[in-house]
Amino acid sequence: MVTFGSIVCNKLRQPQNYIEAVDSDSIEMKTAELLSGIDGTMMFRYNSRDTFKTLSIYLSEYQLGQRVSHKKVLELSYENVKSSTNGLIVITPDFDNFTAKLIAADKYSKYMTEIPILEGVKNREYYGRSATTIENKCKIEYGTEQGLAALIYGEKGLSSLPIQDIEGEYIDTDNEYMYYYSVEFIK
Repeated sequence: MVTFGSIVCNKLRQPQNYIEAVDSDSIEMKTAELLSGIDGTMMFRYNSRDTFKTLSIYLSEYQLGQRVSHKKVLELSYENVKSSTNGLIVITPDFDNFTAKLIAADKYSKYMTEIPILEGVKNREYYGRSATTIENKCKIEYGTEQGLAALIYGEKGLSSLPIQDIEGEYIDTDNEYMYYYSVEFIK
């Protein structure tokens, strides 16, 4: 009985409004990896017991640690309708075509866009690549951008950073190019 009580107590302490990376061993992730090809995919599941008006995804581009752009690349609006309680966000880089697909899907809608990467960069086909994502279940902080993933590219080498260290105008890194995805839920 004590064990059962501990399990229930731990479940109740976990955030009710959260976003997390989908387990790499799950059926959804294995299927997504088969469809995505060699560069893999990153999939995030969110759960929100609270209703929200907007889900926005932003993309910040960094060059040698300096942020050179920050823009909203996806928005799902729930004005005058009830928001879904859960959904998926998927980021799939395609290095062969120098793009990254961004997908957001929930009970009511699905949206996909393709974003160019390393546009106009000489010798980009020889660049190394890496990625970093959230690793744990993260509580949704409404009205705040929260990091999801970063695609990292470099001609002379790469260094990986924890996702929580990537935000703001400048990052202390030698990585030549980074594409940082963040999400914001607005009540």
